[in-house]
Amino acid sequence: MMPLVLCLAATAALTLLAATGFGKATIAIDASCPGGALPDEAGSCTNPDAPPPSADVVTTDDGGADPSIPLTEELSITITNKSPYRIDVYYDDGDYGLFMGILDKEESTSLKSYIGHSFFVTRHGVKEGLFADPGTDHEKRLTFKVGRRDQLFLVPENSAPSTNPCQDRFSICKSQAETGGCDRSPGWMIVHCCESCDAHLNAKELLDPKKRCSKEQLKTPENAWKPGDLNKLFAGWATDEKLKETYGLEVVSSPEPEKYGATWENAKDGSPWVVVFNNFLTDDEVRDLIKGGVVSKTRTSANSWCMHKCGRLKGVQSATKKIEEVTGIPEVNYESFQLLKYEKNQFYRSHHDTSATDDTPAGHRILTFFLYLSDVEEGGETYFNNLDLAIKPKKGRALVWPSVLDENPEYWDRRMYHEAKDVIKGKKLAANHWIHLNDYHTPNHWGCTGSFA
Repeated sequence: MMPLVLCLAATAALTLLAATGFGKATIAIDASCPGGALPDEAGSCTNPDAPPPSADVVTTDDGGADPSIPLTEELSITITNKSPYRIDVYYDDGDYGLFMGILDKEESTSLKSYIGHSFFVTRHGVKEGLFADPGTDHEKRLTFKVGRRDQLFLVPENSAPSTNPCQDRFSICKSQAETGGCDRSPGWMIVHCCESCDAHLNAKELLDPKKRCSKEQLKTPENAWKPGDLNKLFAGWATDEKLKETYGLEVVSSPEPEKYGATWENAKDGSPWVVVFNNFLTDDEVRDLIKGGVVSKTRTSANSWCMHKCGRLKGVQSATKKIEEVTGIPEVNYESFQLLKYEKNQFYRSHHDTSATDDTPAGHRILTFFLYLSDVEEGGETYFNNLDLAIKPKKGRALVWPSVLDENPEYWDRRMYHEAKDVIKGKKLAANHWIHLNDYHTPNHWGCTGSFA
């Protein structure tokens, strides 16, 4: 494998260019001079009083910093990984760090940098910092500060995570804690800024997810459904004339077609519930959900989460309120709206919205409330694979199905695998709320609905 080459170039605003196996990324950082210094009266970035190298620097070059080097001079440095780990290299921007690239064991990288720049390393794929001499009185986190020409920064063979897991992983941890971050995002801060939040949250003890995510710690309420409640909800919908009049409710499939009806011709006794509300959303609600997909785009143009600004849009709140009213399940059990866009030839192959068992505090996704935000000229159906049942997209329509069993809401219904069929002509816009058996918001707040690495 060829060494990873990282280049830093100075402009009026400092620019970092990381060339990795995954392509190139350019990130601009505002700074009048590299290292955050201010230019002198002549506009020159000089460094007459360079500080000594950081006490945490681990390098084979133990010479002092060179005060004669101008801050604008591009310096060559090398980082060599002698540790037993595959590592990630970060530029310390004073925030959460900028990912620069990956180094395998015995691999080196060339770097162009400037006086005052700092770097740190973590185990690959996680933000756990590496330390020299871990578990000893001489334990030091591996951070590298540029102070002179042709430096070699060595990640030594004995590098490992600290034996004390309660560490601050980022430069910004202390300031985040001082401005209320431990209360705003306790789960994330406990894992990533444990030291800064320890006094306020007892973070060292709560690092253990078995303690942080226990029912006692989270004050978990009763489940939204008991055995029999699933059928009770859907049967109530099927016999509610007001819902039929207001939202155009249609029973597509039911476990008792003769009693509750079923527009799907293959429905039979024991079939699962599948229901559509043909006129569930207003045009204003559709507009705001589509708008939210633009303002909250976080991953790709095809998938985003409706959080923060998006979640405060009037139409988004109105849509969620309707779902609360018809299901009787409070919004705290809901994940944020997932917003979806499928262009021509795009699809999502067969999957299930939950797993066989789920022992997380929020429990199973028991219901999917899927909202179509556009008509599709051809294709784009929601197709239930095991049922051979397809639902066509229609603007304003809501498609609802359970993912668990009526007799045991803590176990999945394996019949409910589904997929998004290829869009053949047009564009498909959609949104969905996944509804959990229990409170989702509180466990999510405390980092108990997934994992923080």
